[in-house]
Amino acid sequence: MTEAKEHRSSRVSDTCTRRRLAESSLVAVDVCDCGMMQLHVGALSLRITPESATELLATLGQAVAAYVDPAENLRERAVFFSDERGKA
Repeated sequence: MTEAKEHRSSRVSDTCTRRRLAESSLVAVDVCDCGMMQLHVGALSLRITPESATELLATLGQAVAAYVDPAENLRERAVFFSDERGKA
């Protein structure tokens, strides 16, 4: 495969149809026929797999929870690590 073809194949093609899944004043999410998702945040757009979107959502949820209640986050970690130590 030539360099030009590699570049073209990694982009969304002109024939790929996108469908808007969700939108807010800050963020929009589209899905292509090929199964890739596009996350648009302001001027930034990311192409990600649905599996990556799931992991991103979980990580953002953890970050928001830790930001809102840092003490609760520390308690959850303490319980997790004490449970893990007890199993060893």
